[in-house]
Parts: sequence; C-alpha cells; structure tokens
Amino acid sequence: MPNAFLNKLSRWADLSLADRLFVAQLPGDLRTLQRGEDIQTDADQRQSSILMLDGWAGLCKESHDGQRVISGFLMPGDLLRYRPHRDPSLRTVILSTGSLLLLSADTLADLAVHPRLGTALEWSMAVQQSIHSEWLVNIGRNKVYQRVAHLLCEISVRMNNAGLLADESCALPLAQADLADALSMTLPQVARNFRMSRARQLGRVQNPETRLGSR
Repeated sequence: MPNAFLNKLSRWADLSLADRLFVAQLPGDLRTLQRGEDIQTDADQRQSSILMLDGWAGLCKESHDGQRVISGFLMPGDLLRYRPHRDPSLRTVILSTGSLLLLSADTLADLAVHPRLGTALEWSMAVQQSIHSEWLVNIGRNKVYQRVAHLLCEISVRMNNAGLLADESCALPLAQADLADALSMTLPQVARNFRMSRARQLGRVQNPETRLGSR
C-alpha cells in the first residue's frame, strides 16, 4: 500500500524482500480526508505518526494577526513522526483529498528495529531536517523569484524520490494560496513568478489538477 514510502526508503538502504513486505503490510489506522481537515483531531490520534499515502498536507500555524503560515509540506511517502513535546499550535492540515495511515508507537518501533529499515528511516528523518533548514534560508534570505524556484525544485526532487515524477513532471495538487502561505508571498506575487518561470522556460505549473513540469 505505501509504495511511495517504500520508494523513498529504498533510496537510503538496500532493502530485502522481507523488508519490502513488512513496509507494504504496515498496520495502521487508514484515513481518507478532504482538503481543509485536520489530520489529528483527538487525543488518541495525536499520539500517532502520520504516513502520507496519496495525499498532501501542510504544517500550519497562525501568525499573531491571524494569517496562515505553512512551515512545511507533507507529500506522498512522507512520514511525520510523533513528538511528545510538539507545539500544540502547529496543525497538520490536509491540502488535497487523499489517504494516510496513522501509525502507533509500537508499529514505528517495529519498523525501526529492522536493521536496513532503521537505517533508511534515520536517513529519511535527517533529510527532512535538512529540508526544514533550507526552508528557513529560502524564506529568510532569498528573493521572491528565488523562493518560488527553490520550492518547485524541491518538490520535483522529493516527488522523484517517491517514484512519482514521470516525464519530468508530477502532480501538484495545491492552491496558489497554499504556495503563497508557504513562501511568505502574496497571491499576485506567486502568479507573477509562475508567469515569469513559464516565459523563461524554466518550468511551468498547469491546470487542471495542477501538474508541475520542468519546461
């Protein structure tokens, strides 16, 4: 079932057939949610790790003036591990209709105890931390057009790692408002920079059911 997750883990370790079967049969609470829904809405769910199957989500927080800020995207194949001291004001919100698996602490421990899977999981978590650091630099220091280019390149690489990039394009089921909130930009700035990228043949975002292409 979680093929995108398996594809990502396979990039960091030479997984055996037993490893692959274990990942493919991970037990968990399967959920299908709609755009705008919070993933974890009760105490039991807040104790679970989130494995995205075919949906996208955002780590969302409100600024002091009520504006939404997205501090990270969860894409198919991404795992958000449960942290006991996580900021309760940071919500995990579905940005596109899709399914996910809520994993218990025991299931995650079983996953980590497999030597190859544990190594791959550690690498995957290290990459997530690196991506978060790059987001901080991108938002804090880069010019507007650089922010857009950086994010689109990041999405392409992450989708490729999940085995979801085909013919140099991939699904991008996000609203422009989502991109604006992730890039600390206005909607007109996002639209203008997309037009600029398309005009320079650096990449394109096209509708419907938005797809991101390299040219």
